[in-house]
Amino acid sequence: MTTKKSKLVRVDIDKKVVAEASAAAAARKPGTNDWADRRQPYLVLRQRGGSVKWCVRGFKMMRTIGDPRDGLSRRDYLPTSTARIKASQVYAELSGADPAPRAPAPAPKAQTWSWSDLDREYQAMMAAPRWMNRRMKAPSDGTCDDIRLTFAKTPLQVLHSKLLTDLDRPTLKAAVAKIEHHRPKEKAVAYFKAAMSWAADKHPDESGLGDVLPWWEKLKAPDPDEKEAAEIATRQDALVEAKKDFNVDHLAEVLLRHEAYCAGRTANEKISPGIRWGLWWVSRTANRRFSTVKFERSNFMVADEFGPQGWGRAMWPPAMMKAKLGFWLPLPPETSHIASSSIADWRYLVNDEHGTGHPNSRWVFASTVRVRDDDDKDRSVYPNSLNRHLQRMKKAGDLNDIPAFWLHLIRTVAGNFLSSVKGLPGVASSLMLAHKIPADAKDEAAPTTREFYLTSQRMDLKADAMLAWTDALMTSYTKRGGKYPMPAETGRARKMRS
Repeated sequence: MTTKKSKLVRVDIDKKVVAEASAAAAARKPGTNDWADRRQPYLVLRQRGGSVKWCVRGFKMMRTIGDPRDGLSRRDYLPTSTARIKASQVYAELSGADPAPRAPAPAPKAQTWSWSDLDREYQAMMAAPRWMNRRMKAPSDGTCDDIRLTFAKTPLQVLHSKLLTDLDRPTLKAAVAKIEHHRPKEKAVAYFKAAMSWAADKHPDESGLGDVLPWWEKLKAPDPDEKEAAEIATRQDALVEAKKDFNVDHLAEVLLRHEAYCAGRTANEKISPGIRWGLWWVSRTANRRFSTVKFERSNFMVADEFGPQGWGRAMWPPAMMKAKLGFWLPLPPETSHIASSSIADWRYLVNDEHGTGHPNSRWVFASTVRVRDDDDKDRSVYPNSLNRHLQRMKKAGDLNDIPAFWLHLIRTVAGNFLSSVKGLPGVASSLMLAHKIPADAKDEAAPTTREFYLTSQRMDLKADAMLAWTDALMTSYTKRGGKYPMPAETGRARKMRS
């Protein structure tokens, strides 16, 4: 007899989640269902039959700490806030560390923040628009994920029950030392310092840091050991070599083999439209992965009335750009064709599986697999899916004789090429790549003027850069026998990778 595994979902546990778990218990939902907290990954709501309990999972152990349902007959009732406090103490116990002294739950109102409180509050702040430099700054999904993953590391989670006023430099240095690899250690120190400074500045009384000397400001990540330092130097040398070796002709060859690879995949090995056309888009526009997959259909204009005849326009709001500034990009007809083809192929496949009544996706490079997920029906292709596609090509031997290559390298190749185009201002490549304009650029306005007064997207210079880059790439592609990419004319298999 086989044991059915529990179903687990990651959520921000709140009253709504507790109500959902309680309703599942009241209905005696079959199986074991777990709701694991995103910010305290060890805190779990587990429902099995008519029971639902708060649990702490870690270090290959699980301990029940209470019941989330209020009632006179339940002596182990714990509201969510108290469950978070107790979970942090139990997790510290399971780790073998000495839990911080803490008043019995519920904590008194005068209690100041613990590291668990700051972890939660800082992440919530970073996930919302905030006022910075005299303007609202949109949150960055990438930064939020980075902070979440960094604070979820076990050495930092073990400190959750400690009050911020009880933390000190030796404690943090010891925790950081237990994190593997140099870069994650640097991130842990950087985000911890930022969180502590934010708490001291914005919440001095609640955090208890108002009158505390900022000892964390001098905290530094330890240097890598000799072996890791050598590995870092090797990677840096490889990066420099890759930037020198890979050029426009190599990228054209990658696209040629990409088309052959996509055409050769059948059944559940078939490549989805978002991946096939997504790689074309990154290659043609030198966009970052994130802005590519987060390109919304509502921001795609097949024909731009203010641009050259036949040209389109792509637009991104500040939240979707690394620099958090709105960005427009003029699209030659061949590049608009890529976006239109991705939309058309996605629609064909969805119609084939769900019928013509299925609503359109929000995204230009939409996922076809996730359409079948009842919990989230409309997802863009995941940024790392494009990387995985290249990894599969490499594993299949399709990129063996091509210099080392990854998606972000396209931006370097495009920048290097555009810097060599005669008559094209140097600032054009920065504009096309959505880079910040250098302060000493001779053909640009002063930084203050750009920051507060200019609203122009400089579409004329971007168009010149896009045209030069597109012509060079497609000339090399067609010389190699490449055929103009077209939407699929026949049905594709329903199981696809994205």
